Amino acid sequence: MTAILSTEWDSVRQRDRLGAGAHGTVGPRERLPETERAELLGRLRWEVVQGRSLFLTYPQLLDGAAFAALRPAELLDELAVRAIGGGGVLPLRVNARDADLSGQLIAMLSTGFLFSSLPLPEQYGLRLQRELAARADRAAATELLAAEGPAGAADRLLAATGVLAAPLRRRIVARWRDWLEAADRGLLDVSLLVPADFTTAYALRPPPAPQVLASAAGRTVLTSWTSGVFDRAGLPNRSSLYDALDPLARSDAPEVRADARLLRDAFDETYYRAIAVSEGCALGISAPRRGLRRREVAALPASTPVVRFPTRFELRLGLLTAAQWQRYTDDAADALAGWWQSRDLAALQEVGDLLAGRTKEPPADTADELQVTRLQQFVQQARGVTAQMVAGGGMSLAAGLLGAGAPGAFAGGAGGALAPVVVAAVAAGAQRLTDFRGRYDVIELARESAAPQPVSAGQGR
Repeated sequence: MTAILSTEWDSVRQRDRLGAGAHGTVGPRERLPETERAELLGRLRWEVVQGRSLFLTYPQLLDGAAFAALRPAELLDELAVRAIGGGGVLPLRVNARDADLSGQLIAMLSTGFLFSSLPLPEQYGLRLQRELAARADRAAATELLAAEGPAGAADRLLAATGVLAAPLRRRIVARWRDWLEAADRGLLDVSLLVPADFTTAYALRPPPAPQVLASAAGRTVLTSWTSGVFDRAGLPNRSSLYDALDPLARSDAPEVRADARLLRDAFDETYYRAIAVSEGCALGISAPRRGLRRREVAALPASTPVVRFPTRFELRLGLLTAAQWQRYTDDAADALAGWWQSRDLAALQEVGDLLAGRTKEPPADTADELQVTRLQQFVQQARGVTAQMVAGGGMSLAAGLLGAGAPGAFAGGAGGALAPVVVAAVAAGAQRLTDFRGRYDVIELARESAAPQPVSAGQGR
């Protein structure tokens, strides 16, 4: 297995998930309720189980509301696995220009970066961006970094804007200091930032077709996207596309708003796919929660292998104490190694069985929900052809089973269309999929195929 880059940790999505009020009125919370923190921790732990480690882009970490609330010292106890670096490092890699996380932060502050994670109403965040941009001076910021260190330089650059009260500014800088010092101590891996591979990302899954969009306004933005209007330095620029989509998202016409959501989701997926390809990561794509009915499960081929995990397994993982997590991963070490190294389904089942035996089902939040995640891995094949395959998580068959509103089929890969071979049905006591009469958490896997084939696009979300 390889590291997982998950769209779950997109900085804007982190802000929206942890917002304390209506969008734009209150920024993300600095302290999280116990259950919400456990949900975040459980998601991180599940990604470690799936792929051994996580990959974050520098904005996901430095501008991530979740990583403002989850500090590295705590995560070292709560996330580290003894099978990885003896448990003395975080299973986490982040990119940065010149592999310098401190320099990357100062570059963000000295170029007018729009921070999503600060606990501020939206209008103050925009004001901070304007003030930072008005004072942008990369050379002076570099000198300041050399003279005062990253925390001192960050504090000075923020203070000069006059936007943040001193106590809040100090808390923000302290949170950055924690992560920068963790990187300096080698607790997380910082790798060189490499250009995103949009060429391969578009080949794997092109932008939506014009006929998929319901409005002329949506088709106009799509044309601007595909014709390079939003490109900066030869690469698509997400902020430019977001600016074009903002009026559509506020439209009174529901079809225009739907097009805005579709285009934003499609671009975000393309954006992260391009990064995953260039960084050699698997791509985890967030997907909606939906109910799965028994007759829909019956449509699965009888030969479909099933790996059963306990219901609400992510929250179960998150509710484990640090000591319990260490005991769990110690006891599951051989099974985890078998899954990480060879995708041995029996090993993954053993990991799930061990979790089921050590945890109780948390109280249900809502009924008849389905958590579906797609995890796409990109493998460099012979003759330079990059193939896409699903390493864990998927939507090809699940999309058909879940019906309207679920994301569409993912792109074909090395052997053409990717046929699912595993659905992990989270069903306590069920021996077969058709035995279970309740809710499922579904993870779909796909079989690798040998010879490279032309890559075709799947239907967009």
